[in-house]
Amino acid sequence: MAGYRRKSKKSGQYFAVGFAVFLLVYIGSQLWGFANIKLRTEQVLDDTIYDFVRAEATVFRSEEIIPQTTSGVTVYNYADGEEVAKNQQVAAVYQDKTVSMVNNQIEQLQQELESLSKAQTVKATRYSAVTNLSSQINDQAGKIVDFAADGVVEGIAEQKEEFVSLLNRKKIALGEEDTFAERITQLNSEIAYLQKAKQKEKGVSIDAPAAGYFCKEVDGYESILTSEALEDIDYAGYQQIVNQQPQATGNTVGKIVKTHVWYLGVDLENSQAQKFEIDDNVKIDFKFANGQTVAAKVVNIIPDDERKNSVIIFECKDITDQLLNVRKQSVDIIFTTYSGLRISSKALYHEQNIPGVYVLDKTTIRFKPIEIIKDNGNYILCEPRAGTDDQHTLNRLDMVITESGGIEMKDGVLLDEDTVKGVESSNASS
Repeated sequence: MAGYRRKSKKSGQYFAVGFAVFLLVYIGSQLWGFANIKLRTEQVLDDTIYDFVRAEATVFRSEEIIPQTTSGVTVYNYADGEEVAKNQQVAAVYQDKTVSMVNNQIEQLQQELESLSKAQTVKATRYSAVTNLSSQINDQAGKIVDFAADGVVEGIAEQKEEFVSLLNRKKIALGEEDTFAERITQLNSEIAYLQKAKQKEKGVSIDAPAAGYFCKEVDGYESILTSEALEDIDYAGYQQIVNQQPQATGNTVGKIVKTHVWYLGVDLENSQAQKFEIDDNVKIDFKFANGQTVAAKVVNIIPDDERKNSVIIFECKDITDQLLNVRKQSVDIIFTTYSGLRISSKALYHEQNIPGVYVLDKTTIRFKPIEIIKDNGNYILCEPRAGTDDQHTLNRLDMVITESGGIEMKDGVLLDEDTVKGVESSNASS
């Protein structure tokens, strides 16, 4: 019995010691955490956000295919997106493939000529341009790297041309080259010689059947997804058209898009479709066509019989070489744009039911009232509240307080220099 009491006493001692250690660790961690609480701020920046609907879109155009009537090597006179007149020669077909090689040589020489001619514009103030040119060269090199990393081939040739042009201009600016006049003269001579050689070969002319915009790519939807097909169409008719398979086209040189006006159709659930009305102006972001964004207008809304879905038809008027190759693609339809000052949601306070932020103004805390434009969850777009004096008006680059660090948040509070030195600051997070 005595042995049991001794064991019980020892167990109590162990428990007391263990509890004391736990208590010390707990209190120490709390004190350490409190000591590391700091005043944190974020810088106010301008920002713009969008309300948009993402959808699968179908493009409708008025187009006419250009058939290739003879076999051989096709040499084009126009690039995608260039405007041509009716009966104008858009291409020629040659029996000898050397003509195509000559044409490529002419194109390369013309690109070099254009690059050198642009470089010649750097004049007496050339040395002041070196820093700017170096920055542009670095940016351009970065673009080429991004294109290569993303596996994007289209457009990389143009990026390379601009890169070479900038390098040539820097040579002039640094005085490494006084002039490219001799090389320019030589290039003009070579181009003239090759053009004469090309003209000696007899080629079969391929003429434009209509006026419009030239495009090499033919996808088989030219007679299906037409602008005319959208006239007086119902929901079932639209579904039937967009689900048709492309038609065989045979040998073609390309096509003519006959007008700059074209249409985009999207099928949306009514919860999304109700965001649009006839004559609404929106922007369409073709994010997979080199980031092309075009203005568009809602011209028709076609509901289904059960009122569950609607097709929205947009009218567009922008023409580019990339857009001419788009037929079916995911797009973002941007219908509302919000711009304002961006602050973290953590910085928002309400004083007497007025929303605002506390700003660290040197060593003084100031409350600055705001009007909320858009609450996006993690951050807010806002503007200064009307009628506020200059001292309490929120401005770009103000340092708003996101964590108080235990300091009283009250307008006019003064901080000591040590506290201000310990402030951690950053830009507004996304």
